Amino acid sequence: MAAQNNCSREPVCRSKAKFTPPPHIPVAFAKDMTNTIQMSLPVRLLVSISLCLLFYFPFLSHGQSSRKSDILNRLAKQSDTIAYVLLNGQPVPAKELLTLLQRQARWDDEAGPLNPSGLHLRFEKIDEQAGLPGGVAARYRVFAEGAPENKVFAFESWPMDKPLAADPRDVYVNVQGLLMIHRPRPEQETSLKAEGDELVLSLVTGSAEPMRFVLSSMDGQLKVFGTLVPHPVVAEDKGCRLEVRVAQPDATAVLLIVDGFPAKARIPLVLESEGAVDSRILDTNADGHAVMAGFPYLPGKAQGILRASAEGPNCLPTAVLPWGAPAHPAAKTPSQ
Repeated sequence: MAAQNNCSREPVCRSKAKFTPPPHIPVAFAKDMTNTIQMSLPVRLLVSISLCLLFYFPFLSHGQSSRKSDILNRLAKQSDTIAYVLLNGQPVPAKELLTLLQRQARWDDEAGPLNPSGLHLRFEKIDEQAGLPGGVAARYRVFAEGAPENKVFAFESWPMDKPLAADPRDVYVNVQGLLMIHRPRPEQETSLKAEGDELVLSLVTGSAEPMRFVLSSMDGQLKVFGTLVPHPVVAEDKGCRLEVRVAQPDATAVLLIVDGFPAKARIPLVLESEGAVDSRILDTNADGHAVMAGFPYLPGKAQGILRASAEGPNCLPTAVLPWGAPAHPAAKTPSQ
């Protein structure tokens, strides 16, 4: 039976075997190699090893290249930070701060596969109550329309300048999505409010200061996020909307949020602060939405006014926000 030309099985390729070069080996070179195989045993050993390496190397290189590409792609995703605009004289912000601002900007869409229906928390103002430390507290009830009634939930809040904090109580929802602090009674299944039994937020916040919340099912299958800004700083012009949202204490960092602009458009954004001016281009998504970070403070100045403008084809909303003011009182977490 004819010997098989298989370098992986035998230390030396037999001279009687028919040599068929692989596609990446030139024909002329292959003929020379075939003739060389007729040489002495030591030479044949060397040639055999060389051929095996030639056959294997392209596949080895391809595998290493693919793995390297995957690693680079993962690193690119991990290093994803928010776009930002700096005024003259400002230092480059730390990567950790940019990562934090990116998480703030993406908070409402953070759940991904744990929220396939795209549910969001909705907040309905109940009233305002004076006499609390720090001033007037606004009270809100919370809805998670579409959340299943047969689950038990945890509720967490994320103040702008503090770690995530959990409410110690179990939370439930009724048919309307109203968040409740016990299982709805039959007469409460369709209620839009349930005084004494609903989850109520009591918040004391400053101008443009957000509070972020997440409702998580105890079985780990669902997360619903939401952001509430009791006193927003918003400018609207002919359907275009620009919001300036505080992202760090004293407004030393802000989020600039545009909505209602043309889809997939390049929107000029201009920032002015105490005589310093800079501009950047905002790229809107398919919904005409975009977010960028801004740093209005200037070295050597304790306070100032930020003026932000976003220019659309037929609109120019302009929002104004003071920065450097004394820190606002801490926001209160749910109290009922």
